Amino acid sequence: MLRKHDPRHILLEAAWEDAATGLLDIPRLGEFYGSIKGRIRYKALDHVSPLAVPVLLEIGQELVNAKGAAESILREAADALVREAMQEG
Repeated sequence: MLRKHDPRHILLEAAWEDAATGLLDIPRLGEFYGSIKGRIRYKALDHVSPLAVPVLLEIGQELVNAKGAAESILREAADALVREAMQEG
C-alpha cells in the first residue's frame, strides 16, 4: 500500500537499504504480512501519528552511506516529524 501511495517514502528507502546490506529477513517478513493480510486498515492522516514517531526516529539511527550528509537530512526530517506530531490538532 505504501509503495502505491509514496514509492519514495523514507520507510521504503530504509527497507531497501537494509535489504541491500542483508539486514532484512525477507521470508520472515513475508510470513508476517501473510498473517496480517486482510486485517490492515489504511487511513490517511493530516499529520504524522504520534504512534509513528518512534519508528521514524529509529530510521534516523541507521547508518547512511553518504559521508554524513544523508544522515543529517534524516535527522532533520525526524526532528520535523516530531514537531509535526506534537502540534495540537
